Amino acid sequence: MTTATLSLPLQQPLEQPLPAQLAGRHHGWFTRYRIYPVFSRHWVLGRWRLWGPSWLLVMLLLAGGVAMAPPEQRVWWMLLVPALQTLVPLALLPWLGWWVRRRGWPPAKEWQALVLVLGLALALLATAHRLDVTEPLKQWMAEQTGMVDGSGKRRKVQLALGVSVKAEAASAPAANPADVHAGTKPTMHSNDWSQTAIWSLLFFWLGGGSALWGWRREQAGLTGLRREQALRQALLARREAELQLSVLAAQVEPHFLFNTLAGVRSAITTDPARASVMVDRLVDYLRASIPRLRSDGSAQATLGGQLEMVHAYLGLMATRMPRLQFSVDAPADLLAAPCPPWMLISLVENAVKHGVEPKIGPALVQVSAQRTASGDLAITVADDGVGFGGADTGTSGTGLGLANIRTRLQQMHGGRSSLTLSARPGGGVAATLTLPADPVEPA
Repeated sequence: MTTATLSLPLQQPLEQPLPAQLAGRHHGWFTRYRIYPVFSRHWVLGRWRLWGPSWLLVMLLLAGGVAMAPPEQRVWWMLLVPALQTLVPLALLPWLGWWVRRRGWPPAKEWQALVLVLGLALALLATAHRLDVTEPLKQWMAEQTGMVDGSGKRRKVQLALGVSVKAEAASAPAANPADVHAGTKPTMHSNDWSQTAIWSLLFFWLGGGSALWGWRREQAGLTGLRREQALRQALLARREAELQLSVLAAQVEPHFLFNTLAGVRSAITTDPARASVMVDRLVDYLRASIPRLRSDGSAQATLGGQLEMVHAYLGLMATRMPRLQFSVDAPADLLAAPCPPWMLISLVENAVKHGVEPKIGPALVQVSAQRTASGDLAITVADDGVGFGGADTGTSGTGLGLANIRTRLQQMHGGRSSLTLSARPGGGVAATLTLPADPVEPA
């Protein structure tokens, strides 16, 4: 029996939408890009579809200011400067983030790379603004359009959103350079630190710098979803193990119970004393097993409880087959150790059914428990029965009961527990169940 579950990958694919629990389900045209990972291609394109019209609207407002200026002062070329100053961070920085995310680095390294790359790009933009690197371009365009004074220097221009454009008169030199504006910075000098700070914040905002915090929230949300999913899968695996426990118990019970009752019925007429002993042993076994059959399997069984049930079972089988001898041995300090329910009795039942019953003559079943050198619990069920068909000494057991045990061990402890079967030199089979010293279910 297997449980099919949808699991989140360790690294969210950039071209796939985020889980609905994280991105939400109701997004319109303007916010649809948010269903994709931050700085992914779809996210970058969707963000441009949202910001592009706003950028065009601002440019139209600036164009309105140019159109309202006197004909001799309509410097249309000056629109190129604010357009470049805003378009470069708006278009460049998100694509740099996408370039970083395409590397597929682990989250910690990816975060460092995003901060480094975007920080360097913002620093370069701020430095370029501080040094006014667009001044040669402005001077050249002013020369091409005749917007220069008598000394050949360009005339200063102030742009106002949707109001007007004012150009300094060609014959009147500027008395105070701090009162004129170069490009789009009215009434302030281009080297003013406050202007540099304002433009740096504008670059950060336009370039999607706040998406760095969105990236952190996204990673935290994905981590939380993976934890919830792992917990859900662990609960499903536990329920599946409990269901298989019921199946395993159903496999153990009817096989010998009906045979025992038939043996009691036969012995009543031929050997009443033996029939009475069989009934007593059956009562001992039912007293040991019925409370555990009623349990849903959620309570952790102990080695002592499982050995008690094994002892009652072997005692009952010995009354049916007087040739059967058995021993159950375990140190007292191990009786409280955790032991998965019904696994041990299944191994013992397997030994009796496939080893003892086909054998002619006396047979012996020995059940023992001990600590290994690494501190694990090793429980061995050994018989001197017919063995693996007499010649096949390499088989590891492939019956349904054994397969169920191995599946449950994998679900409960991962690869930290095992069931091994080996042929004994004198004949028979030894089944060893090894359980971890700290039986914690795998995450």
